[in-house]
Amino acid sequence: MTSQETSELICFHCHEPAANELIRYDDHLFCCNACKQVYQLLSTHALGEYYNQDVNAGIRPNNIAKEAFSVLDDLELRKKYIEFEEGNTVKLTLHLPQIHCASCIYLLEHLHRLHEGIIRVTVHFPKKTATITVNTELIKLSELAILLTKIGYEPNFKAIDKSSSTFDKRLLFQLGIAGFAFGSIMLWSFPEYLGIDQTYSGIRNFSSYLSFAVSIPVLLFSAQDYFKSAIAGIRIRSLNLDIPIAIGILALYIRSCVAIFSQEGPGYMDSFAAFIFFLLIGKWFQGKTYQWLSFERDFRSYFPVAVIKKKGDDTSLCPIDELQIGDQIFIRNEEIIPCDCILLSDKATVDYSFVSGEADWIEKKEGDFLYAGGKNFGETIQLVVSKTTERSSLTQLWNDHHTKRTELAFQTRQDRISKYFIAVVLGLALISSAVWFWIDPTQIPEIVTAILIVACPCALALSVPFVYGNMLRVLGKNGFYLRNTAIIERIQQCNYLVFDKTGTLTEQDHKQIQYEGRTLTEFENLALYQMTKHAVHPYAKAIHEMLSVSLTDSHSNTKAIEIPGKGISLGHFKLGSAAFIGLKDSQSDESQVYFAAEGKLLGTFTFQSKLRTQLKELIQLLATNYQLAVVSGDKPKDLALLRSIFPTETSFHFEQRPLQKKEFIQDLQAKGNYVLMIGDGLNDAGALNEAFVGIALSEDLVRFTPASDAILKADNLKKLGNYFKFIRDGKNFLRICFAFSLCYNLTGIGFAVTGQLTPFVATILMPLSSITVVSLATFLTIRKKFD
Repeated sequence: MTSQETSELICFHCHEPAANELIRYDDHLFCCNACKQVYQLLSTHALGEYYNQDVNAGIRPNNIAKEAFSVLDDLELRKKYIEFEEGNTVKLTLHLPQIHCASCIYLLEHLHRLHEGIIRVTVHFPKKTATITVNTELIKLSELAILLTKIGYEPNFKAIDKSSSTFDKRLLFQLGIAGFAFGSIMLWSFPEYLGIDQTYSGIRNFSSYLSFAVSIPVLLFSAQDYFKSAIAGIRIRSLNLDIPIAIGILALYIRSCVAIFSQEGPGYMDSFAAFIFFLLIGKWFQGKTYQWLSFERDFRSYFPVAVIKKKGDDTSLCPIDELQIGDQIFIRNEEIIPCDCILLSDKATVDYSFVSGEADWIEKKEGDFLYAGGKNFGETIQLVVSKTTERSSLTQLWNDHHTKRTELAFQTRQDRISKYFIAVVLGLALISSAVWFWIDPTQIPEIVTAILIVACPCALALSVPFVYGNMLRVLGKNGFYLRNTAIIERIQQCNYLVFDKTGTLTEQDHKQIQYEGRTLTEFENLALYQMTKHAVHPYAKAIHEMLSVSLTDSHSNTKAIEIPGKGISLGHFKLGSAAFIGLKDSQSDESQVYFAAEGKLLGTFTFQSKLRTQLKELIQLLATNYQLAVVSGDKPKDLALLRSIFPTETSFHFEQRPLQKKEFIQDLQAKGNYVLMIGDGLNDAGALNEAFVGIALSEDLVRFTPASDAILKADNLKKLGNYFKFIRDGKNFLRICFAFSLCYNLTGIGFAVTGQLTPFVATILMPLSSITVVSLATFLTIRKKFD
């Protein structure tokens, strides 16, 4: 932990004056016992890093009113705060208005160290909310609220629905005040612009005082965030982007105040108000652009998801965002429940690990309530929708699940460049002050201010999020859906590609099927048709497609149970591998599926694969940049065909179980490789999650594969080489944006140092540079075509 001088009489935890009570503990000074107790609590559980995250980390704990939190123990009243509840696992979202810095995020997301009943915490910083998953057998929800209050984060139950708009409203008020002041000061200074200010000195002085009056709320309210950030950076001895901005604001304001009170005129109050106004416009523009990127990703460029919806006696695919309350839907084995529903089937087995993080299969019966995000295991189930789907909720679940952490090289480089750039700018400002002290001291405030304004590295900081954010949108619109921008950098680092075969290199819907065995009766054909109706395995889907030519669908409460990688059972019928049927495995190299009744073999389906179109051209393109490998659960019947299109050094591994695929990925990465795995998401979930980047191929709108880092439409596999080239080009896009930002700043500094750039002009140019970088990032990325 950091150490703080006790002579300052400042509380080590909350940084409030500690003059009244001098409580010393562990070589630190505390203002009250509550702050000391929080320090002890964090120290005991190895959370001392909390104080190193931000100089103003600590918050003084409030008095704990236990009765205020009893609402969380009432089964009815707490429903509005709970997103998921099953057994002892509860997931709820609380508004914590005290969240203000990185330390808050660090502490809240490590709450599990303070109490074993807390499973996971995710903080949404702009909304100041925390989504917390707890085990209520170990901690009551009221006890959770008391713990949060004890460490300084008392939940606010009244503001939870309004928290998301607080930041935007405040920014608009700041922008409005600065804009009003800017316009008013420009109007009052108009005579001076025309050179007639000396004629009416009384009016001139009066307008100057008016300018000073309206500048006060601009300084104290509109600009306060920049001062807070700069002070925090100075206290922790870390340069940030707001330090030169704050210095420029102060230099401009002090110089203007001196001019006003010495009756020299309004000074640079117009430039001061304009600087704040344009800064806030840039901030608002950045926020709006981020929302635009997020909106495009969540609702338009998100991965395809649909469910089977019942229409009378028929069924059809329905996008999840078109579901209405009362719609009846079918969820097949291993599919995600897209919205809150009520179970119509007799029973269901649901896995909520996707929501809660705890792997546990739960048995449900008819009439039970099922939450969105649960995964069905076993037979197809019928549900009725009780709450419409919000696709953004599934997006959040997908982003939270299987999070992989890695150092992002370009973001780290950007931060390093920004810090060095700020240090250079501050140094140039000091040197320029010294030089102009001998030339014309009266010009020092204007020159220093112009340097600090025009050299603001805001444009530099915007390069990474806007280049990668736009790339995310472009890829999504072209059928390649990435979890987040971090996956772009991961793909840039990959050097090894591993392909699954069945359903990835081969087409699922185009298979040549040969049947050998006795002729099936009409009842057996109907049973086989119903078994494969909602199946997810490519072979089962191909059989269903073959049968659908001669059979028509009939209404049936399907009870088929599909076991991934093995087969499907329906009553006394079984369809699947030899081991699943109870037979000895065939020595044939062909891919075969067996159909049996009451343990007796009825017939065998033999499949001949068809490679995807333009696969040879794709492999040749990828082989120039990556090492390649193929892993498959099938027998090596297609080995000769694959060897004809893959490079000679490609490694092939057949008859691999899901666990063996995962271990193969682990071995490659243990040797220092960055592996990108491409699979169909059926039996590849473990390998996809283990890989540095996992890409799941989606054949239709139904399949939903949250274990992956990206989802690719199967028809677009042929474009994979172009996608990867575009992602690699992202490095060049960043270099162009970095170069433009640095050239702009260096040119502006050159004019400012020589006194040829006024603060007012610099104020206008500064936000224009940020807007130009955003526009440049957009132009470089959106012009890409993947046809």
